[in-house]
Amino acid sequence: MKSPSIKMFLFLLLPLAATGQNDNPLQQKVSFSVGNLALPGLLKVVERASGYTFAYAADLLPDAETPVSMAAREEPLESILRRVFNGRQVRFEVVGRRIYILEDKTQPSPPVTLNGYIRDQATGEALIGAALQVAEGPGGGAATNAYGFYALQLSPGTHRLQVSYIGYASKQIEVSLSADRRLDIFLSSGAEQLAEVVVLGRKEEEQVLSTAMGEHRLDVQQLKTLPAIGGEPDVLKMAQLLPGVKSVGEGSSGLYVRGGNIDQNLIILDEAPVYNPAHLLGFFSAFNADAIRHMELYKGSFPIEYGGRLSSVVDMRMKEGNREQFGLEGGIGLLAARFLLEGPIRKDKSSFMISARRTYPDLYLSLAPDDGGNKVHFYDANAKLNFRLNDNNHLYLSGYFGRDVFRFFGQYENNWGNSTGTLRWNHLFDANLFANFSLVYSRYDYYIDNFIEGVTTFNWESGVEDVNLKADFSWYLHPKSRLKFGANTIVHRFEPGRETLGRLASVPERKALETALYLGHEWEPGERLALEYGLRFSLYQNFGKTTTYHFGDENQLMDSTMQSGGFYHHLSGFSPRINLRYQFSGSSSLKAGFNRMVQYQQELRNAASSFSAFYIWMPSGPNIPMQVADQVSAGYYHNFKDNTYEFSLEAYYKKLHGQIDFADHATLIQNPYLEGEVRVGEGRAYGAELMLARRKGRLQGWVSYAYSRTFRKISGVNGGREYPAYYDLPHEVALVVQYEVSSRWLLSANWQYMTGKPVNLPVGSFQLGETIVPIYGERNGRRLPDYHRLDVSAVLRAKPKPGRHNDSFWAFSLYNVYYRKNALSIDLLPVRDPATGNVPDPTDVRATKTYIFGLIPSISYNFKF
Repeated sequence: MKSPSIKMFLFLLLPLAATGQNDNPLQQKVSFSVGNLALPGLLKVVERASGYTFAYAADLLPDAETPVSMAAREEPLESILRRVFNGRQVRFEVVGRRIYILEDKTQPSPPVTLNGYIRDQATGEALIGAALQVAEGPGGGAATNAYGFYALQLSPGTHRLQVSYIGYASKQIEVSLSADRRLDIFLSSGAEQLAEVVVLGRKEEEQVLSTAMGEHRLDVQQLKTLPAIGGEPDVLKMAQLLPGVKSVGEGSSGLYVRGGNIDQNLIILDEAPVYNPAHLLGFFSAFNADAIRHMELYKGSFPIEYGGRLSSVVDMRMKEGNREQFGLEGGIGLLAARFLLEGPIRKDKSSFMISARRTYPDLYLSLAPDDGGNKVHFYDANAKLNFRLNDNNHLYLSGYFGRDVFRFFGQYENNWGNSTGTLRWNHLFDANLFANFSLVYSRYDYYIDNFIEGVTTFNWESGVEDVNLKADFSWYLHPKSRLKFGANTIVHRFEPGRETLGRLASVPERKALETALYLGHEWEPGERLALEYGLRFSLYQNFGKTTTYHFGDENQLMDSTMQSGGFYHHLSGFSPRINLRYQFSGSSSLKAGFNRMVQYQQELRNAASSFSAFYIWMPSGPNIPMQVADQVSAGYYHNFKDNTYEFSLEAYYKKLHGQIDFADHATLIQNPYLEGEVRVGEGRAYGAELMLARRKGRLQGWVSYAYSRTFRKISGVNGGREYPAYYDLPHEVALVVQYEVSSRWLLSANWQYMTGKPVNLPVGSFQLGETIVPIYGERNGRRLPDYHRLDVSAVLRAKPKPGRHNDSFWAFSLYNVYYRKNALSIDLLPVRDPATGNVPDPTDVRATKTYIFGLIPSISYNFKF
């Protein structure tokens, strides 16, 4: 008898059960899109899209009037509301068609850490600077460090992450967290996507969201498609197309950054400094683009772990080698050939990479009937091994060796080169503490030989050598807080110059010990404000057996001291740094910062030459002070059209102390009293840099303009009056364009303009006996003609074949398309009688312009299998 009643009761419960199972309003899928709307208006849009109204306290939206943009596609209503109330702990109560949004005062669960490496799917190589973004909830994100490691602290539960890296297909993953978890993420190359040809290798929105100013990341592999001399891709030549980075002569690889000299750049390859980054007197850089995985240039704000130079840091990382399969790539051009071989040693555990490059102008010379024994070429090699010992330990060993050989008519030879070696150990102490320990070696040297009938009559050698032991730590304290700290100590050995035959005086060898400690903090106190600040301390101690000289007020030699071998002089300096970012919206921000940099060693060279191998490195000490640069900078950054375009405007002022120049007619070689030729003073530099870049679509590239001035005031030079530095180039314009015609054809063009370089030219002369003596005016008081040049290239990719991966292509380029005769120098030469060749009047001179390059065509074949 009770059965019909029970059935009726269950029948009445069914609608309620169905409602409980299917009608949870917070899980309702909602779609909408709005732009530049205040938060209350945004919530009205969500109300219309969801069919529910919202009730909330006004203090839950402290930035209610700030316009925002937001979009959702089939996203749960709860996820949308948590995005709107970003950063606030809220809970929801549903009453009929109204949702009450209340502050959740319960104690939140402690965060857990998700960490690991982001790697290339095909090769297993770590991706530096890859981005992770939380797709729901309060938001947040992280980026991989210089070793591809990330750590992200999240609340327990399920989270959706967006993972992206320039040139790779983005990836969404869902992770469930209840405790700390290790997760390595693999991304697939987006090379097949037509739009991915961008050379600025920075992820979307990075310039807006980061605290860094004056930072540029270049996609080294894409540089191969841009115009280059002889078809040889050059990473430093491409850096010269960035605003604030200058070159002072045709064919020079030297970088002059924001008023800094060529020796004030820290150029490092796998953490090892490269003291002379040039081949062939500067016509090519010392780096084989095939072997470089990552390149980053800092010129405005410097990460706290870097020190020792005033003006810029160029950080390059070699490829690690493919952990999954063997690969071969390289290129053959009119001037050089190169190759790279990589592959696994033990699959997914270890790998190797080896590359080599050589030019062959000497082979062309050997075809001549009488080559005179001439040799002109360079070669370099890179190698790297990496081992994954376990999830918490990785070991890397890498090295570089490069050499230039010049020999003319069996009478003169000049060789120079760099050698580096790096042993790195990455260790993860726990989920939040990452460390890298490195042992680094670097050496640069050159020698000059003169021969007569095969017998050496003169020999001169010079060099610098470093051994560096360093430790760097990253401690992820909180989702929006990270500490960086570390220490390093470097033993420097300087050989300013010695004559090995014992016939001439040598410059005494110098040694120094450089030690540094640093502590930095990256902190986001609010959704709009981010800070990065820190302090670096360095100590520089001269030591070793040597002879130090003492000079008088007029720089005359007064006395000398034989040092017994201990420490005999020390210098020290603090380097505070702070950068802040205020974000107006997701697409624009304002940044400002102060950086102090300290430098304890300098390069003594002939400033009049834009290319040279005769670099003499000397340490600071009793006669040469340390250099200090204080830089204040500010910038505005804006992305628009869905991050298709990037705009930036930066301004800076830099004060430099301890700047050096030389006395008139200084002798730099075969001079044991070299320090007596040095003159010391102050400098200042200021400027503004504007850049507009297009990052998406068939047409990509950038246009930039920089205005800058650089002055020096050196005691004993130019009568003690301020004068422009020889690299003071007020106006600089660069245009870089790439256009994807089809899946096979890519067209590129570079155009560059710079104000002419300052030079010293005589304003008169007088005759002393039979000698004409020039009279000079103000130091660097005249200028060469303005410099400009157009280069173009076309790339033809191989036809795609089913089941076969082939990234080979032909590159055709024209350097200096309209044959601009850019002046390398201007010389005043006496006018000769055209009939006799004699000089009737030695005081009758004519300005003669010397230039190097006309129109240079080139073709190269680049392969990758």
